Amino acid sequence: MKQILPLTADWQIMHAEPNLGPTQACSASKLAERWVPAQVPGDVHLDYQRAGLIDDPFYGLNHDHIRWMEEMDWWYRTEVTPPKPGDGQRLHLLFEGLDVFATIFLNGKQVGKHQNMFTPLRIDVTDHVKFGEANLLEVCLGAPMFPHHRPYVPEVRGYGQITRLYVRKSQSCYGWNISPRLVTIGIWKPVSWMVANPIELDDVSVSTVAINADGSAELEALVELRQNHGTPCAVDCELTVAGQTRKLVIDSDPSNGRAVARFTVPNAKLWWPHNHGAQPLYDWSATLSRAGKVIDSRKGRFGIRTVRLIQEPDSDGGISFVFAINGKKVFMKGMNWTPADAMFCRVDQPRYHQLLDAAKDTNINAMRVWGGGVYEHDDFYARCDELGIMITHDFMFACGCYPQDPGFLAEARREAEFQVRRLRKFACVIAWFGDNENDVLADNSFGYPEYRHNKLSKEVLRDVVRTHAPLTPYVPTSPYSPLTYDQNEPKEGDCHIWGHGFSYQSDFYVKQAPRMVTEIGHLSLPDLSVIESWVPADKRWPVWNPEYLTHGADCIRLDRVARYRHNWESIAARGWEEPKDLNDLIAKTQQLQGEASKFWVEFYGSQPTCWGIFLWNLADSWPQMSDAYIAYPFAPKASLAAVKEAYGALNR
Repeated sequence: MKQILPLTADWQIMHAEPNLGPTQACSASKLAERWVPAQVPGDVHLDYQRAGLIDDPFYGLNHDHIRWMEEMDWWYRTEVTPPKPGDGQRLHLLFEGLDVFATIFLNGKQVGKHQNMFTPLRIDVTDHVKFGEANLLEVCLGAPMFPHHRPYVPEVRGYGQITRLYVRKSQSCYGWNISPRLVTIGIWKPVSWMVANPIELDDVSVSTVAINADGSAELEALVELRQNHGTPCAVDCELTVAGQTRKLVIDSDPSNGRAVARFTVPNAKLWWPHNHGAQPLYDWSATLSRAGKVIDSRKGRFGIRTVRLIQEPDSDGGISFVFAINGKKVFMKGMNWTPADAMFCRVDQPRYHQLLDAAKDTNINAMRVWGGGVYEHDDFYARCDELGIMITHDFMFACGCYPQDPGFLAEARREAEFQVRRLRKFACVIAWFGDNENDVLADNSFGYPEYRHNKLSKEVLRDVVRTHAPLTPYVPTSPYSPLTYDQNEPKEGDCHIWGHGFSYQSDFYVKQAPRMVTEIGHLSLPDLSVIESWVPADKRWPVWNPEYLTHGADCIRLDRVARYRHNWESIAARGWEEPKDLNDLIAKTQQLQGEASKFWVEFYGSQPTCWGIFLWNLADSWPQMSDAYIAYPFAPKASLAAVKEAYGALNR
């Protein structure tokens, strides 16, 4: 039987000049004194903060004082005693998440390399470990500012630090207006030993093919095998879906290694979005055997539902953009989901539940996972399944023209295949979008309109979804117009509507008739207690100082004053007097954010051709002034009550 055993160990880290190694790095300290305790999963910034070597990056200007960390190599080391595999088995080492340029060493010998934060690394280490004794395990994470073998190409363009476009990690950590310039580094997900059999279950997924008029549902279950070692052969699989069992014989040959079984579920209990019905989940299980001996097993849950994206001519000459769940058109009452912490490793199941439960309480039924963050843990999607929150999911490419060379596209394909196959089992994931704003900005901001024909979103990502989740709609980019040259044309596809500083009832907003608004928001300050967590007492008023400007103005240094100035412009547009003090500013901006949100939901929600609005954004990733409705770490703004009222009154 395959075993997965958590690798529990006492880790240490140190930084070193790039390419010099841990024994040659330039430092006045002795080698033994440069190692500090580390937590895995974790991030080197947190380890160095615990060791007293840096101050809290979220306070004041501290994140600007640790930029040197993104230019260093980081070495992890520990001693481990590996488990011994049985006859016919081999030992694998599984890193679920390495951030980002990783080289793995066992007893001084290189055994693996990796270059993607979003995909796991699994290594067969049977021939490299010493069983029954301590082994030295080292992980070198190369400086994320210096991607190897990625020469500058003029066609690669985007906002902020251009290096980010070459690196497969969260784009926002290189500096965004919703997050600090804090380039994460670390073994950010768990590490495990895997005692592997020659053949194992690679993936099992259950899809709803059709819902019949008699109330039954047609399901298709896909079982995929992984051939680890040895000679391919036929294996037995007992597959149970919604209480029905099938006996399958599957050939483990790598060119095949898969089987499909069909099931009919009478009187099927359908999964519905919140406020449209219940969210029942069915069980599935799979047991793999060879010669009567169980060699692997898996189990999980799934929801019975269909999804269709309806794009057809509208009465006003536009093209519809409507999601139908189980054949019923559903108005998307949504929020945008951005990373819940700028230190991604800190986001766990309780944090997901806290934020998602609060979101559901505002009467939402949809969430858009934004393409500048991360693909979240399974716990996030499992909770959305339980709550009835539909997910439209960007691939993690945002605000830029990405490389198009074969190497980059191959890495993007591997990433997409892993994530689509991982997430297709969740009922909540109803659509994939190729990226966030890449096409519209390539045209309007980067002087590269030809990018809209790029292979990344128009071929690679599209083909991955068609191959591995063919019943899930795919949209090449967001915003997207299928026919009109302007990718942000309101009468086609989805659109993003931004007008900070304008009245929320200005012509800019009310003279648009969008099919779906996937980004719209209004700036506000968080409560005083949150401001006190990052601004020194003597700098809290007025707000025109670096401590304020770097926390929510623009960490990529485009215009660090503009977003604060927009607060004053919005207040003036409302007809109010200029704020007298900080408390006045907080109260007015939060009231404005609530009024704007309620107005937009009511205004666009009343338009028969509009089928969704996603407010920007649910929660902050660090303490700041922003468009978020929940300040970091969990301080709901007064404006959140207005969202709850507006969505609660919208019955579509």
